[in-house]
Amino acid sequence: MFTICEPSEIVNRPGPLQALGDRNLRFVRSNQLFYKCSTKSFPAIACLTIRVTGPIVHELLVFTRRERLELLNGMDQDTTENRILEQAIEAFERITTIRLELEGHAMAQHMHEEANVDALLHLRMPNGRTVGPFAVEVKRRLNRANLGQINPQTQKTGLPTIIATEYVNPKMAETLVKRNIPFLDTAGNALINADDVFVYIAGRRIPQELRQAKAPTRAFRTPGLKLILALLDNRTLLNAKYRHIAKATGVALGTITNVFKDLEELGYLQTVGDKRRLRNFDDLVRKWADAYIEKTRNNLVIGRYNGELAETWLDTDLEQLGAWWGGEVAAAKMTNYLKPETTTIYVKPPAGRVQAKFGLRKDPNGNVELLEAFWPTEGAITHRRCAPAIVVYADLLAIGDDRTIETARMLYEKRIAIHRE
Repeated sequence: MFTICEPSEIVNRPGPLQALGDRNLRFVRSNQLFYKCSTKSFPAIACLTIRVTGPIVHELLVFTRRERLELLNGMDQDTTENRILEQAIEAFERITTIRLELEGHAMAQHMHEEANVDALLHLRMPNGRTVGPFAVEVKRRLNRANLGQINPQTQKTGLPTIIATEYVNPKMAETLVKRNIPFLDTAGNALINADDVFVYIAGRRIPQELRQAKAPTRAFRTPGLKLILALLDNRTLLNAKYRHIAKATGVALGTITNVFKDLEELGYLQTVGDKRRLRNFDDLVRKWADAYIEKTRNNLVIGRYNGELAETWLDTDLEQLGAWWGGEVAAAKMTNYLKPETTTIYVKPPAGRVQAKFGLRKDPNGNVELLEAFWPTEGAITHRRCAPAIVVYADLLAIGDDRTIETARMLYEKRIAIHRE
């Protein structure tokens, strides 16, 4: 446990803050306290930075834990979202001693209906002052695929938005910091960056109950991703015999059985009689993209190279090279929107012909990457010799800057969402 206090209170205040020593405590400005604790000081916290500035005091209703639960349960929203928000609030309060207080039911319900806001909350500092309000958007899973849909400020309310989610891993936390997207998770990781308060907690481990629930399923390992991609691209395979599916996709019969079982348990596949159909299309595509980025894509990289993207490249007959455009070049071809800054080419090994054709030179920081094409390529019909749209969509999310995320949205609506059943 530790205490956060105003600069004026720190001079003669005993306790944990003084115990940290001068190296961990310093004044940035006369009215600002910057406080940082290390893992050694507080072993339960991997990384914590808190800055508190300026006295601001507002009148605010304070809810007990029981009242807060009643308030959450009274809102017209999914009970899973309520659980995530409640656990995230509790974890944050337990670690920081800052209280997160929910707005009254009527106001929060109105905001939920008018602006798709799941809750409103204020921060109450240990000295009693309050900061806020903040709009809260609850997302069960936060990943690269839905990151592009998040706006750090709710447009309809003008309030800063805090994302509440089950878990934010350290890599995702870095991405959120770079994009200045505040968040809370049920492990106690958080980013709050208001005018007068900055809190950043990262590296806390995923809670045990989520660790068990999030054990990787066969559906979202590489062979499963290969099968799902084929099913999304060719719905007739859904009701084909397993041997035909195996031949068309290159996925083993046993894997097909296990993946279909997993998809059904996860709510992505429905069987009625002897007919199968995909369900929750948007969530399945985003889950696929996230798993592809996190678990498969890096294993497909043949190498990075240095080379300039010349207009003549775009007219090259990649079919003769056993290759397909991916990433930004493919997105530019599919949307006519993006001006490529990097080049991704998927290759059916060996890749020597592509390297020779474009004069590529090995460079670990190069702007050209070659990856192995992992989808069934025999007889595949693609748009202007590009990788499948879902693969290109994932490539854009993997780059992760504002322009590629915006293009990913466009690509999704133009080339992917149209295949919903």
